[in-house]
Amino acid sequence: MIAVFRFFALTKTGRLCAAVLVGAVFIASVYALGANHARLKDRAKDLESALELEQGRARDDAYLQNLEDDHLCLEYFRRSHRVRDLEDCRALRRVHEQ
Repeated sequence: MIAVFRFFALTKTGRLCAAVLVGAVFIASVYALGANHARLKDRAKDLESALELEQGRARDDAYLQNLEDDHLCLEYFRRSHRVRDLEDCRALRRVHEQ
């Protein structure tokens, strides 16, 4: 152990090796920190997009919760072109009741 210390402390070659070793450790740690930062940024973007999607779902859910039955029928069947107005929805309700 003392021989290793003498090599690194007392010889020019030893000091050069120690400097290269310290530089390599420094560069590796900077690289690792940079890679970790990039991963954290990507994760933050993923979480932000997931949050936006969840907020959109919550808005849609609140909108649908506040609709009356006839308007909910319009929202549900309008895209399939099965109903055109509230009368069609009321007619569907009468068929269901029979």
